[in-house]
Amino acid sequence: MLLLLSLWMFVPEDSNTQYLLDKQIAQYFPEWEVRFDSMTQGLRTSQGCLDVLYWYIDLETRYEVMLSRLLGLRYRNRYLGDYGVHINDHWFEPFFQIRPRLRLLLSITTHYYKGEDEIGAGWFIGGDYTNFLETMVHVEDFDRNFSLKDKPDGIDKRTYRQYPVRFTTTLTRNWIGGRFTARLELTSKYRLQSTEPGNDSLAYCTETGQRRALYARMWQDLGRFTFSGLVDLEQSKLWVRDEGVGTRDERSWELYAEPTFGFRINPRWHATLYLSYNHKSLDESLLFYFPVLDSVFDYERDVYAYLIDATFKPGGRFVWHFGMQRQFYYNNQGKDVLDRRLLLGFEYRYKNIWFYFVEAMEGDFPTPKWLHNHTYVQLMLRF
Repeated sequence: MLLLLSLWMFVPEDSNTQYLLDKQIAQYFPEWEVRFDSMTQGLRTSQGCLDVLYWYIDLETRYEVMLSRLLGLRYRNRYLGDYGVHINDHWFEPFFQIRPRLRLLLSITTHYYKGEDEIGAGWFIGGDYTNFLETMVHVEDFDRNFSLKDKPDGIDKRTYRQYPVRFTTTLTRNWIGGRFTARLELTSKYRLQSTEPGNDSLAYCTETGQRRALYARMWQDLGRFTFSGLVDLEQSKLWVRDEGVGTRDERSWELYAEPTFGFRINPRWHATLYLSYNHKSLDESLLFYFPVLDSVFDYERDVYAYLIDATFKPGGRFVWHFGMQRQFYYNNQGKDVLDRRLLLGFEYRYKNIWFYFVEAMEGDFPTPKWLHNHTYVQLMLRF
């Protein structure tokens, strides 16, 4: 019995049953996304509290310059700290301006650990970042085998027999009163393998995996009404055979969907309803030692939430936000939680600086000793 309890599935998000509520207020407003699209030099960041241990940090930086009529350089940085997702990429991307609306892109991404470096190439069609189509092909971890060349054979020296290749396509379209953006990411199956010392033909550990992801968001104004939708889908597979442990088979699938409905009451007041849904399943099996206990390792959750956000624009540089969130959290590990939060926030928009602050307060009464729940801030700068 103790063995079964110790093997019960746990995911980091379960330390924060208000995770979906945080995702609602961490994403950027449509006006912010259009503003960032129009920049060739700028940054934006969204940051806030996840729980007593972790911060959520999302940072994007973009800088672009033409070095001559045909040659230019684009630099992009993406840092993301979230449950189970940690990204810190620096893309150095020289490009050739073949035609006014066509570019050939080269790309290299460096990391402190050289084994995680990437190289890539692709093309960009569009006059700017408000309306474009970009397709890139990256070879991930291309430097890994070379970085481990002096390491002796054994379990810690896992080199690629088949490198992962990532295909990414991004489409963005903006028009008066509307926007659509989509990003499709496909990774080919990779194969890592370590060998016994002195026997290059004997595989000690083998790992294969694959990942797919789709992100899409759109919005459209129709008179006083606004309709929008967001879909974020990720799927991955991992298979590991270790002579010392056994065989592990893991499959992960996660969906985040959010339709939104807005109504402009008058020139100063606007109300928006967000309906959010999050599903995650994680099926993991240890086939060597526990073939009959596979169900113990299966995880599944369903979270439903809504957010009502009323904005007041008195004129000038400020926009005030008054809102309420409600969430219903269920998983197959025994968690069944309901939460309510009250929101108070404001935006400050001035020339090249936009700032947003939102304070989430306890909405279930009687409250704990304090009203404060979580705080999120956003900043966008144009260089």
